[in-house]
Amino acid sequence: MAEPRVLIVGAGLAGLAAAVGLARAGFASLVVDQARAPGGAIHRQPLPGVAAHGLPAQRRRWQNLRAEVTAEGDRIEILCNHRFAGIDADGVALLTGERSRFIRPAAVILATGATERVVPVPGWTLPGVTTVGAIQTQLKTTGEPPAGRVLLAGSGPLLCAAAAELAAAGNPPVAIVEAGRPFRHAADALALPAGYLAEASAHLARLLLARVPIRCGMHLSRIDRHGDTLVARAEGGGRHLDFAVDRIGLHDGIRPNGYGAAGTTVPVALAGDAREALGARAALEDGRRAGAALAARLAGRPVPPDMSPALERERAAQQRLRRIHAHDLGARLVAIGDDTVLCRCENRTAGDLRALGGDPTDRELRLRGRFAMGRCQGRFCGEWVRRLQGDDPADAPLGAVRLPVRPLPLADLIDAGEPDEEN
Repeated sequence: MAEPRVLIVGAGLAGLAAAVGLARAGFASLVVDQARAPGGAIHRQPLPGVAAHGLPAQRRRWQNLRAEVTAEGDRIEILCNHRFAGIDADGVALLTGERSRFIRPAAVILATGATERVVPVPGWTLPGVTTVGAIQTQLKTTGEPPAGRVLLAGSGPLLCAAAAELAAAGNPPVAIVEAGRPFRHAADALALPAGYLAEASAHLARLLLARVPIRCGMHLSRIDRHGDTLVARAEGGGRHLDFAVDRIGLHDGIRPNGYGAAGTTVPVALAGDAREALGARAALEDGRRAGAALAARLAGRPVPPDMSPALERERAAQQRLRRIHAHDLGARLVAIGDDTVLCRCENRTAGDLRALGGDPTDRELRLRGRFAMGRCQGRFCGEWVRRLQGDDPADAPLGAVRLPVRPLPLADLIDAGEPDEEN
């Protein structure tokens, strides 16, 4: 087929739903994803020969969407094992992977999902400590849970969901350490949509059967390694508990991952959790919205509103979940010691940040402090640097998008050749 007019980055729910919306309006698209198969984080596809995990409702949702994609034929091309390296001011995008190339899309939709948040604690960079999302990815792709004793800690509904998945796979975690007190908010919980309640009930039932304790009102204050064993201390409410485990999964919520939307001459839209972290149900609806809105814009028609009633319901549900899991994040941040690593790319600590003085400029933070100067360009450490300064990271992000949006070998630039002509 001819070079597709719209480039969609991310082959999860939002990206594929956007591609379907564009196709139904008469526009072709190229969907690229760095994974080996479409699916995104929620519907991560297993390796060959491995049975798929997930609730039946989730599997049906994914199967229905894939059927819609297939029905559109060659209007939707999916290219996996490829990465989006950014788009320049002239509208030239670079893709790298099995085949590097420059393309000139008429528009771009970033459907790159969400970034998992982890509040830094001493020892969070030790071997054996990962995000909960990484544990889920291992389970979904290999069908095997992590070996040994597993502890999940942080805050949010993903902790119980991941713990239930581990229990179903035969290795329930030794405990969940939850910073909030969600069981004190029964009225708020009962007001959630029926689908949320059904999913939560299924997870909690599995955890009860597996006898997984949930330690609420507590958070990890430090992690140490003794030989092959990780020792995590949980504190809260004037008490503390120590856990000796082999693997720790950390999770403190998610935030939108729209990194890469630099100024360019072509329209760039965000879809799903890349635009607003509202979860999987909203990602599907928002992908359809983004595809329809971009199609209208390219055709010169009135653009539909950004929010539909369905998206508003999901936003209200997510706000309710945040209230249910609310906790004193400020107190946790104040307690961060000087030895706590904030930027794992450059191994910069909270002490390094405080040594810069009371009100360092962004230039001083980056050039003297080396924050947001590593591989991730501040996508992980930027929030915590800002919060420790007393600033809102949403109002003043640390650093700016630069091309390429991720480090890449010079060979990728050489192999890409000249930009394809605009169709």
